[in-house]
Amino acid sequence: MSIKGVDLLIKCLEAQGVRCIFGMPGVQNLQIYDAIFRRGTEGIAHYLVRHEYAATLMADGFARSTGDVGVALTVPGPGASNAATGLLEAFTDCVPVLLITGQSHSKYYEKNPAKLFHGLDQMSFFKPITKYCAIARNVGEIPEVVAEAFRALRSGRPGPVMLEFPDDVLVDSGKENIPSPVGRTPGPAPEPSAIQAAVEALNQARMPMIFAGSAVIHADAREELRLLAEKLNAPVAVTRCAKGALREDHPLALSHCNRFLARKAMDLADCTLAIGPRFTSIDTRYWDLKPPHPLIQIDEDPREIGSEYPSDFSVVGDLKGILSALIEEIEQRENIWEQPLQGLRKEFAAQPPIPLLSEIRQVLPEEGILSVDVHSIGYATLDEFPVSDPSTFLYPNISVSLGYAFPAALGAKAAHPEKPVVCFTGDGGFMMGSPELSTAVKYDMNVVTIIVNDQALSGIKGSQQKYYDGRIIDTDLQNPDFVEMARSFGAYGRRVDNLADFKSIFQEALSVNRPSLIEVPMAHRQQELIDGTDWLRTELLRV
Repeated sequence: MSIKGVDLLIKCLEAQGVRCIFGMPGVQNLQIYDAIFRRGTEGIAHYLVRHEYAATLMADGFARSTGDVGVALTVPGPGASNAATGLLEAFTDCVPVLLITGQSHSKYYEKNPAKLFHGLDQMSFFKPITKYCAIARNVGEIPEVVAEAFRALRSGRPGPVMLEFPDDVLVDSGKENIPSPVGRTPGPAPEPSAIQAAVEALNQARMPMIFAGSAVIHADAREELRLLAEKLNAPVAVTRCAKGALREDHPLALSHCNRFLARKAMDLADCTLAIGPRFTSIDTRYWDLKPPHPLIQIDEDPREIGSEYPSDFSVVGDLKGILSALIEEIEQRENIWEQPLQGLRKEFAAQPPIPLLSEIRQVLPEEGILSVDVHSIGYATLDEFPVSDPSTFLYPNISVSLGYAFPAALGAKAAHPEKPVVCFTGDGGFMMGSPELSTAVKYDMNVVTIIVNDQALSGIKGSQQKYYDGRIIDTDLQNPDFVEMARSFGAYGRRVDNLADFKSIFQEALSVNRPSLIEVPMAHRQQELIDGTDWLRTELLRV
């Protein structure tokens, strides 16, 4: 049976479970948009963005909140390059985001891209920040590149993929060949001798601790992590990307690996079981962190073993299987950590409170999703906003893209229309994604956005104060009236003039059932927020 290339593409995407796409139509992708339209309400939903920067960030929010692939669609050239920031964030944070672009007729591939309308050699441009990128050169290749894309998106550590479809390939016809859905392929079986060596090292340790990365989440091994931690009675520190891998109300949860609780626990531990971390610069403060040895490193990717820290023992293979084997083999440990952790938690809790965080946690249901931007209070959420599930907390962890939170929140809302979704952002970050208020209102996406308006790029201003003898240049902001801005789009807007009223205003915003914005003026507390920024402090605790 013959089928038009573009209809084959849409059917291949549907077969892989794609249910929505974020993007913007243009000349070179109109064939794809027309095919989406012709499929009607039974096909893939589409959300129009106002800037392609937001398309891949919305796809990112969709992916993190579901654990499945988020999809963006743009024109080539400037549309794709605008979307590149979202792919970079997905690349560094290991998020399965697929960017699809159209392209001019394939006969123009022999021409210099710099002379073409929307010209860009996209394969060269995107190859360094994707797991896989490809061009479908004919109709027969469409199922192949889509299947290969989803194998890359769903295998090992996830990451972004970019696919390009020339106009003539989309209008041509070919055989209807729809690949079966691609699932996650487990890692290889580990060597029994490697398992045994790890067991012996753990049994000999008096106070082991666990250092968990997001590979635990990708491998669906969160339950095995919990069972192993409880059998070892070992506290669990996590990387940024693994926040919530162990419920943060669990008595063994330490939250982020480079914050107070984890750093102090490392001073006491005599063994580190590293389960799937990548030991990134931002998690280790440029590898200043010193995990206690012996270091036992477990990963599905052999390239990670010893890549940043020398490991004393290593096990390569399917994480879920490895953790199950360890649970079976290790001895049940007495809880030597209980009293030291109680003392550390008491010391941690004695700090001055961070504004807003406790109120947001009290009001937002456990299943609610918080999308956090890069701002003075937002930094603290990594350590001081407890979550029970990683899919309920969205943050640009490694690339740290300013402006991430609002588009990502919209992507999460598209994935979970039944759940409350909150964007927690600063004035600088929100302005980067603020045109998407139009998207929120257009599609009735009742995300609640909380803006901390301290009228500065406060973290960078603090860096200028600290490292450049107080010489301040262009980190103070000129902001609009955010409440009136929201109302002009048709959203609900409120201003918190007294922090004591924030909780009730937040509760009201969650109940109005339309896009809402809450402005929290904090310019009068700007220096306090700067002084409380964790990465600007010399001490682990706020004093």
